[in-house]
Amino acid sequence: MSEEKKETKYRKRKKKHICHCCKKEFPYCFSCPCGFMICEACFKENTWGLSNGPTWICPDCERIRMTY
Repeated sequence: MSEEKKETKYRKRKKKHICHCCKKEFPYCFSCPCGFMICEACFKENTWGLSNGPTWICPDCERIRMTY
């Protein structure tokens, strides 16, 4: 009996969430597929420039993302 590794087709998520603003590691950050991540505290501080209600705009690639 030979054991073969079963390849998964899912991408593994990054285990580290590091905020681009404060450079701290968090268990959760708002993130964009381009790689931009921002923690909740920095997001609340910068809401005036990032968000317009239930959506936020990534400052790096300008994609529109949902907040929750």
